[in-house]
Amino acid sequence: MAITTHKASAKAPAQSTRKGQLVPHVKMTLKGHEEDVNDVAFILGTRLLVSGSNDESLRVWDLDTGEQVGEPLLGHDADVERIAASPDGRWIASGADNGSILVWEVATDKTVTELKRVPVSFKGHKFSVWGVVFAPDSETFASASWDETVCVWKRETGEIVFGPLKVGSGAFSVAYSPDGTKLAAGTEEHIIVWNLKTGKELLKIEQRAFRVAFTPDGLRLISGNGRDIRISDATTGDIIKLFDAHTTDSFHALAIAPNGIKFATTSYDKTTRFFDLTTFEQIGEPLEHPDSVWGVAFSEDNQVIATGCADKLVRTWTVPLSDSELQQEKNL
Repeated sequence: MAITTHKASAKAPAQSTRKGQLVPHVKMTLKGHEEDVNDVAFILGTRLLVSGSNDESLRVWDLDTGEQVGEPLLGHDADVERIAASPDGRWIASGADNGSILVWEVATDKTVTELKRVPVSFKGHKFSVWGVVFAPDSETFASASWDETVCVWKRETGEIVFGPLKVGSGAFSVAYSPDGTKLAAGTEEHIIVWNLKTGKELLKIEQRAFRVAFTPDGLRLISGNGRDIRISDATTGDIIKLFDAHTTDSFHALAIAPNGIKFATTSYDKTTRFFDLTTFEQIGEPLEHPDSVWGVAFSEDNQVIATGCADKLVRTWTVPLSDSELQQEKNL
């Protein structure tokens, strides 16, 4: 697959709001994929971003130059639906539409960093892998599939160490608690939480969840269903807040900032939106895209997000500050 390396487009000039806050803007537009970009992930401890696409490839991008690093990463024989970066910055897992899962090593040789496919087989899912996430220790990762199962895998061996868990309907997403002791899954019918030490089911919420994630303090679950965003107590399942994030079309993906102050959502309505995790109010104006937005991820310093879009492009954006962050800056 011959791909030309592209540099990022020129950065748009920043504009100020009435509060003096910089309006979020596109930092880089990364071109190379030949089909929809379904997911994006920052590689921790580096200046690299990974994207996965319906063109059956992953691509690595240099966030300093905007250039694609090396050739497209091939190995999947179907659309790459989800990707996840390990917390130690050494591994990438990718899940595809045919149920396949691959793991890639982030290999650094002096000043050159590249991804190398790990020769380990992860066989278990029969249909699309819609969710994949690494455990905090980076030694295991979990996957969710349309075959109505959730699995936890040993990264080094490909062994299923927990599951397959039959969840009764298509599974869309998985998330670890920050301490790694719990696993949550969002399915067509429920949000389910397990204790990974005992294997016991701790919680089952009757709520469809296309995406689910623990907040960094482990106390809440954020999930999305259609246009609804639900904030739940991670122990009891009680609703803390329920609101429409996208009023004209369905929600698709979410990401929580590492500092736990805000989260971002994407939608078929061609926007990315930010919400304050204290007030639940929208932060600033939506980030407008030319087509549906599939994937979103925060950088580890909370200052940049990346989005993957149906227009085949990856974009990085500045992140707006919440009212509480603006007040903190004012008090400095």
